[in-house]
Amino acid sequence: MATHTQHGSSASRTDTERGAITLSARLVYTLALQAAMGTYGVVGIASRYTGYDTTQHDPRRGIAIEFNDSTDVRTHVTVTLHVIVEYGVRIRSVTSSLQHQVAYHIQRSTGYAVDAVYVHVSGLRVTDAD
Repeated sequence: MATHTQHGSSASRTDTERGAITLSARLVYTLALQAAMGTYGVVGIASRYTGYDTTQHDPRRGIAIEFNDSTDVRTHVTVTLHVIVEYGVRIRSVTSSLQHQVAYHIQRSTGYAVDAVYVHVSGLRVTDAD
């Protein structure tokens, strides 16, 4: 079964004998966002441009997805996240966990090879202690 994969800035298309499969960049954004917000210590997504919290308004401003060219059959992606972390947690542990979670969710759901997950901590937030 021969496949052909096309990479673009907005989607990845794979042509097979039975038709075409197109996965949009928005799908990868959603997977990265869900993985990030489910990671212990991450309390928000920050804008790539201003650093302000965009979690409620438009979290895609803090996530960049890049489809990479490869001679491999699999689609390769690079993810860049700008996050806000809970004050008092070990930042290195949170960012390491975040990298693993994002890569795992994308690879498991799409089969894409995640080349890198870059994490930028844009701020800290103190949440109310109940």
